[in-house]
Amino acid sequence: MRRINTAIALASIVIAGACGGSGGTRVAAPPVPFYSPTVGLRDVKMGSVGILGGSMDVVLNVYNPNDYSLVAPRVSYRVMVDQMTIGTGVFDSDITVSSMDSARVRVPVPFTYKGVSAAGRSAANTGTVNYRVLGHIVVGTPYGRLSAPYDRVGQYAAIALPWPR
Repeated sequence: MRRINTAIALASIVIAGACGGSGGTRVAAPPVPFYSPTVGLRDVKMGSVGILGGSMDVVLNVYNPNDYSLVAPRVSYRVMVDQMTIGTGVFDSDITVSSMDSARVRVPVPFTYKGVSAAGRSAANTGTVNYRVLGHIVVGTPYGRLSAPYDRVGQYAAIALPWPR
């Protein structure tokens, strides 16, 4: 009985060694090299306008710092003016953002007049609007679909008036 157990143990070791491939030390796979895309506000264009509100096209600039393309971004977003949210949603795009390059994603954002009134007051007073765009971007990569948060603040020049000198 002892010889049978020894033979089984020896056979298990031989089989395991044969299945090990080259016989070298197995190394854990490196972590996925994914750097978060940079998302910023590029432009805002008015779309349709109705009785209760309308829609605007928010053009986001997406920069890809990775060594591979990012495919079909899905952007969840919240657009804010000062502290007021003027639009939220999710937008699926079919664009490809090449490695070390930027692409523009045009996102339709519905709004109400109450939401954009703060932007109108700020633009009328100073010609600029303080904005914040935040959310998540999910992209296709060679490693599967990966997600990254983004949060950008800035000042958008809503009105450019040529002042006399």
